[in-house]
Amino acid sequence: MSLSRTEQRLLKLLVYNQGVTLTRERLLEWVWPDGTEFVEENALSVTVRRLRQKLPGIPVRTVYGIGYVWERQTC
Repeated sequence: MSLSRTEQRLLKLLVYNQGVTLTRERLLEWVWPDGTEFVEENALSVTVRRLRQKLPGIPVRTVYGIGYVWERQTC
């Protein structure tokens, strides 16, 4: 299993901002830095779905109407 460059960027952002809800707008700007005007609105949702399929059990939670958060793991 390999991750696309876009999936890698998104995963890195979520992990580095663990516990912080990242807005869809901010993620779009960070994951597609060359300009979001050419990115379909659904692209982020599709990328998250692909990450979840490739990495079952990752702690990414959808925050309805806002964005996504990598949930902190408690030990």
